Amino acid sequence: MSLSSLDPHPSQYKGIPLALSLFALALFLLTGLLAVMEKAGVVVVLIEALMALLPLLVFAMVGILARTMKLTEFHWGGKNVPPGLTGITLAACFVGGSFFPLFLSLIFLPEYVSFPIILGWVSSLVLCAILFASPLRKFGSATIPEFLGVRLQSNLVRLVASGLLVLVAVPLLCAEMLIGGQVLATSLGATATTGILLFAAVLLISVVLGGVSAAVWTQALQGVLMVFACLSPVILLVLDQLTAPLVAEGAEFTSVVGTSLNTQLAAIIDIENTSIGWFLTQGPYAGGLWPLIGTALFFAVGMASLPHLLSKFQGTESSSDSRRAAGYSLSFLLLLMVIGSAYFLLLADERLQSLLGPNALDQGSQSGLIAALIRSGIVAAALAASSALLMALSTSISRDLIETFALPKASLSQKIVLARLVVLGVCAFITYLTYSQSLLFLDMLAFALSLAAATFFPALILSCWWSRFHATAAYSAMLAGSLATVLYAIAVKSGSTGFWFGFPAEMGGLLAAFLSFVVGISLSYVTFSEDERHFHLASLLEQPDERDLTIDVPENSNEDEPEELIEIKT
Repeated sequence: MSLSSLDPHPSQYKGIPLALSLFALALFLLTGLLAVMEKAGVVVVLIEALMALLPLLVFAMVGILARTMKLTEFHWGGKNVPPGLTGITLAACFVGGSFFPLFLSLIFLPEYVSFPIILGWVSSLVLCAILFASPLRKFGSATIPEFLGVRLQSNLVRLVASGLLVLVAVPLLCAEMLIGGQVLATSLGATATTGILLFAAVLLISVVLGGVSAAVWTQALQGVLMVFACLSPVILLVLDQLTAPLVAEGAEFTSVVGTSLNTQLAAIIDIENTSIGWFLTQGPYAGGLWPLIGTALFFAVGMASLPHLLSKFQGTESSSDSRRAAGYSLSFLLLLMVIGSAYFLLLADERLQSLLGPNALDQGSQSGLIAALIRSGIVAAALAASSALLMALSTSISRDLIETFALPKASLSQKIVLARLVVLGVCAFITYLTYSQSLLFLDMLAFALSLAAATFFPALILSCWWSRFHATAAYSAMLAGSLATVLYAIAVKSGSTGFWFGFPAEMGGLLAAFLSFVVGISLSYVTFSEDERHFHLASLLEQPDERDLTIDVPENSNEDEPEELIEIKT
């Protein structure tokens, strides 16, 4: 078996700054039009539907326009995504529909709850930049299992890692689709099933033809919409001044009773009633220092181990670009935190209150336009995370499982068709799981983070930074970590054991990560009949140059042909 690496094509992202600027201007004009309609007395349901559907139409059109028949663009985004663009898309995927409502509700959370979560988020990006960004890009692999398989020269490691990636990504993707679908259904006044199906259709159209390349374009637009939604109170004040001459004197923005945004956000992500909130406020060590440290470590290690986020670093042009992308992502994330946490403070401005009516927030009322804007932001965040998860999951299935073990000699045209069929199949399967089951957002997210932390974090650190680490130690460590996470959750839920260090069932992966480290390090000192080429590959990671470890196609080549890099022992 061999690793196929394809040469980066001329950048297809040169028009991104103009596209983002035009999209922001279009959003402003659309919001202005809807503001005039609302002040003129147009029914609020129509305004909310237009605000929800028109951005989705743009995302679908961009996905179609970004279609490609080049495998390097479908799996890697062309290997030439600018670091700034990677940073924006990474932050948008990092937040997702699961965390975007939390950004808006930070001022309502006790500091004891919000501080460790924010610290963990920021620390995870720092860990990615320091530990993983450069090594992952140097190998030029399309997936995390492929990186581990090539680095350790083992198809068995690749198989185990791919299977565990599926276990991590499926619940995360279900949660994002359920959040996005339910919020979309609220905007349209439709059933949850209708919202989920529409969300899934837009998600599929935006990635099935262009793969990672199309996802990069749509995720950048979705990041703009997320910022726009957070700034909606300021935008509304500006538009009130601009649209005042266009409507009759005395007209005002409509107040819609029963659509309290604060209540809706609490229903989406009520963190204080989850396992994380229990650990911080009601657990055995509640009120002490350990829950703060444990929660921060849990989010830092768990978020830094998610494969769909780490795969973002594999699409940049060089390893230095991947490190810069992590810095840009951290900046964009901090921007979202600041303007998101200030959302309700801006909404309480007296000038805005005069538009909404007296005591609008106390009465649980919100402008239909403001509610529509913030719901569009949540749907955009869920779409960004869902597209990254869908591509990471489908690429691992098609590339690490089917191509590696069933179709090792498939042509490039067959691989691109296979990749699209897998995207279609995975999206259909996840859609079925989403609307057929009731899911607990944050508890499911916490368990997925636990599984990622116990499975990938130790294996990636040891693979990137320790030449002695070999294949047997790798898959043993991953299996031990994942098994310990599941067994701890089952034991705690059944009452067979107490809370070790106060951790609830969904957060046991942090303990399992230490076990995974112990297993991996211990077995690395045991001599097996391993292929010694992984020592050479580990030494290449320590070289400071920017040379990609993949073999590039000559620049004068017009064909997208694979090149043999490293033979992997089967």
